[in-house]
Amino acid sequence: MASTSIRIHQLVIPLVIFLLAGQCESTPTVEQKRLKLLYYTASDDGSHHLTNIKIAEALVRKGHDVTFLLSDSCTKWRNADGADMFRFAVHRSLYTAEDRERNLRAISRLGLTGELRGLANAARFYIGQKFFSNAKTPQLLFDFHTNECDSLLGDNATISAMREESFDLLIGEDLSDCHPLLAEILGIKFVLVSGTGIIPSKGSWYGIPNHPAYIPERQAGLTDQMNLLQRVKNTYLYFINNQARRSMLWKYEDLQRKYKLMPEKRMPEMLAQAQLWLFYGDFGLEFARPLQPNTVVLASPMLGLPSDEKIPRDQQEFLDAADEGVVLFTLGGHVNDMETAQAQMFANGLAKLKQRVIWQFPGSLSHLQIGNNTKVVQWMPQQKILAHRNTKALLSHGGLNGMYEAAWYGLPMVGIPLFGDHFDNMERAVAKGMALQLDIATLTEDALYDTVARVIDDPRYRKRAQNISRLLRDDPVIPSEKAAHWIAHVGRYGGEYLRPRAADLSWIQYHLLDVYAFLAAILFGVLGVLLLGCKGFIWIVCRNRKQQQKIKVN
Repeated sequence: MASTSIRIHQLVIPLVIFLLAGQCESTPTVEQKRLKLLYYTASDDGSHHLTNIKIAEALVRKGHDVTFLLSDSCTKWRNADGADMFRFAVHRSLYTAEDRERNLRAISRLGLTGELRGLANAARFYIGQKFFSNAKTPQLLFDFHTNECDSLLGDNATISAMREESFDLLIGEDLSDCHPLLAEILGIKFVLVSGTGIIPSKGSWYGIPNHPAYIPERQAGLTDQMNLLQRVKNTYLYFINNQARRSMLWKYEDLQRKYKLMPEKRMPEMLAQAQLWLFYGDFGLEFARPLQPNTVVLASPMLGLPSDEKIPRDQQEFLDAADEGVVLFTLGGHVNDMETAQAQMFANGLAKLKQRVIWQFPGSLSHLQIGNNTKVVQWMPQQKILAHRNTKALLSHGGLNGMYEAAWYGLPMVGIPLFGDHFDNMERAVAKGMALQLDIATLTEDALYDTVARVIDDPRYRKRAQNISRLLRDDPVIPSEKAAHWIAHVGRYGGEYLRPRAADLSWIQYHLLDVYAFLAAILFGVLGVLLLGCKGFIWIVCRNRKQQQKIKVN
């Protein structure tokens, strides 16, 4: 029996080895190419750059090399925590660090006065300042991106150095439209990251399906459920925004001609060459809509990452002792100055709350009368505080990162949008049932108190926020890793197979206007022949009758 058992083992073991070897041979391993990536965020030195850093860190963890291209008007990221993970290239700029600070303060001031509230107000301000003002601020506000692009493309030393690096791929945030021009001058492909979500009038350039019947345009104040008049308004805004955004590309087309970068192509065609388009957003908070294969949506890259940050001791003690809970209040790092009357209004409204308030404000509020329940801090680890067991709600400007962080931790929020995508972010949060929205232009301390108290006391808001949190956390891959995977995938294999042909069609072809015109021509041609045939038949019949009548008379 023992010899028989040994013989069976001698037969089975080689068979198993043979089968496993065959299986290994039938599953080829994928070569993980080490990519050299150039990352150009182009314009922003605030939260937008921070979220892109999280994507870049994920790429480095996957074994790729990342070089950040910076303007010499903003080089602070070379000395930031974790900067040793990256390499840096710096291009010349027309601007200084002071110009950038002045630009951010101007936007902040305008947002706090309500001048940028809604599409109509923003357009009115743009036209008035751009064409009827001699101040320096409009130059900074409206020509910043194109001037930075011109400075970069004209910096021969930096361009030559980057060409020698032979980068595999350019990654850039679409706050600026310089990326296709930079990619062309370097002879590489590019990927776009959008920190403001899908803008319908801009997404159409990439072949993303849009429909004004249920996809609201930016700053329209609409959701995906519209009545007749709202659909009329949305359709009108689609047309207006499309024309406005095309006009904003004219200066880039001037740069195309200046640097001879495929001047025969229009800028929408250049942008449509993107290998991949990454959007910050998740359908837990976004309205459902169709996408294309080269379009990837992901929640804020700030989410789901381990952190070694510690809550400062004074803030930790303030949070731990908050028996009634804590409200986190921030209007973003760019708001570092506020009129005294407005700041005091915020302080008075917050002082009425039974909860404690931790107010993040990088400027000085020492001249205000602050409530005993309020602690003002220059900086705080926002996600750590949102995750604290005593935190009850977020009161903020409605920035995308803050909104998704509140949703991630299942917290209701009150939004006070100031400019840009803040309004659209809050429209979605309100529509999803996790938030309430306030108007900065008409805000009072009583309205502030009532609204914050309402989202905390009404359990429906927290319940809906917690449901969205479960949806966000159910994704098996955190946002930054998801972005890094797709960027690396396109860097290795290219993204042409993902690009929809719709991105290469003209507006007439995309909407089948030429097909309808052709079919209409055939229809009218057939109708014309039938009409002529009928007229000819009637003429012959009438002629024969006349001849018969003449014969009878004769």
